[in-house]
Amino acid sequence: MQPSRVYARLSLLGLTLLAGCDSEGGADGGAARDAAMSLDAAGADAAPTDGARPPQDAARPDGGDTDASTPPPGGACAPLPAPSGMVISVGPRDDLAAAMASAPAGATVSLADGTYDVPAAGLWVRADDVTVRGASGDRARVVLDGGYRQTSGGVLNVYGRRGVTIAHLTIRRARYHAVHVTGGPTGPSDRARLYDLHVADPGEQAIKINSNDGNDNDDGEIACSLIELTDEGRAVVMSHTSSGSRCYTGGVDAHRARGWAIRDNVIRGFWCDNGDLSEHGIHFWRGGRDTLVERNLLVDNARGIGFGLGMPGPGRTYDDAPCAGIASAEHYRGVIRNNVVLGLRDALFDSPSGMDLGIGLESACDAVVVHNTVASLRAPFSSIEWRWPASRARVINNLATGRLRPRDGASAEQTTNLENASAGTFEDLAGASARLAAGAADALGRGDAEGVTLAPTDFAGETRGNPPDLGALER
Repeated sequence: MQPSRVYARLSLLGLTLLAGCDSEGGADGGAARDAAMSLDAAGADAAPTDGARPPQDAARPDGGDTDASTPPPGGACAPLPAPSGMVISVGPRDDLAAAMASAPAGATVSLADGTYDVPAAGLWVRADDVTVRGASGDRARVVLDGGYRQTSGGVLNVYGRRGVTIAHLTIRRARYHAVHVTGGPTGPSDRARLYDLHVADPGEQAIKINSNDGNDNDDGEIACSLIELTDEGRAVVMSHTSSGSRCYTGGVDAHRARGWAIRDNVIRGFWCDNGDLSEHGIHFWRGGRDTLVERNLLVDNARGIGFGLGMPGPGRTYDDAPCAGIASAEHYRGVIRNNVVLGLRDALFDSPSGMDLGIGLESACDAVVVHNTVASLRAPFSSIEWRWPASRARVINNLATGRLRPRDGASAEQTTNLENASAGTFEDLAGASARLAAGAADALGRGDAEGVTLAPTDFAGETRGNPPDLGALER
C-alpha cells in the first residue's frame, strides 16, 4: 500500500482538504449517536464549467487522486489498515459477484487494480462483517462500472448484513444506486461503513439507505468520499422516469436510519436542467434520528443538507419520545456542524430550480445547526431554513450569504448568526475560497462562546478561538 496515493488533494477554501480515510481517526456510527445526543443536550474530476467563468481549479474538490502525503488534522482520513483474517483476492477477469456472494463472515474481498463490469443483477454481500476494498488503497485504480444496466437495487448491495465495510473503490454509472444499504429478512444492515469511495453519475441516489422487511439500519458511517453528478451523468439521470421525476437523484438518501455519521466528504453537482428539483446532497428523513453531519463540502447542489421532508409521514417512531412535546417528526435531534455549502456555477443558478437551499429542516425536531458556512455567488431560495410545526431547532454561529428563515410554523432559537453576508466577507468567494477576509468585521470573533463547546474545532480541524469566528472556518 502506498498511503501517499490514497488521498485526493482538494485545493479550495484557502486550505488543503483531503478525502481518503482512517479506521480509527473518526467516530463510528455509535459514537455519532453519542455525539449527537450530547450536543443536543448541551477520475475525470475537474469541475465542469459553463463558459461564463473560467475553470475554477480551486473549486475542484476533485478526488483527482493526485499525490498527497499528509492526512487531514487528527488522522480523520487515512487509509484503512491492512486486512486481517481471510482475504479473497479478485482481479478484473474473475467472477467478482461470486466471490462476494460466497465470502464468509469476517472475510475481506480484495480487488486488484482494474475496471470491473458489473452485471445487471449487481453485486451482493451475503455475510456479516465482510469488507470489500481496493487492494492498492487507491480508489482511482479500482473501478466498478455499472454501465447503467442494473435491473434493481444498487451496483453494490448490503442486504440485511451487519458490519459491512466498503472502501477504496470508484463506483460509477449505476442505473439506480451505486451502493444500496437495506434491511433484509436476516435483519438490519447495522454498522455499515462506506469509506474513501468515489461515486460518480448514479441514475438515482448515489448512496441509498432503506428500511425493509421491518428492519432499519443504524450506526453507520459515510466518510472521506467524493460523490458527484457530472454534466454527462446529468443527461442520463434526466432520461429516467421510473419515479415520476426526471431528476430523481441525490448524494446520500436515508430512510428511518439512526446514529449515522456523514463526515469529511465532498458532494457536488446534484441538480438538473429541467423543471424537476433534485434530492439533497445529504438527506435523512422518514424518522431518522441522531444523525451527525460534519466537515462536509457541498458544491453546486440544488439542495445541500436536509433533515426531514414535508409534514410527518409514515416514518419511524421511538418509544422514548426523543423530542419532548412532539409526538411525530420526520427527523429527531441530530447535529449539522462545520459544513461548507457553496453555490458557484452559473448553470446551476440558471436551471429552473436554481439553488433551492443550503441547509433545510422539515419537521425536524431538536436539531442543532452550528458553525456552518452557506455561501453562493447568487442568492438561493434559502441559505438555512426550518419548516413545519414539528421543526424545532437551535441555529448557532452560522454564516450565510442568503436568508435564514422560518416557514410554515416552524420555530428555532437563533444565536449570533450572520445572514445576507456580502461576497466581501470572504477572501475570494468567486474563486471558491470561503475563508473569512481580514476585514470581515461582522464575522471575525463574533460567535457565541457556546459554539466552542458544540464545535470545538472547525472545518479544517483547527481549534476555534474564544469568541469564535462565525461559519465553518476560523480565520
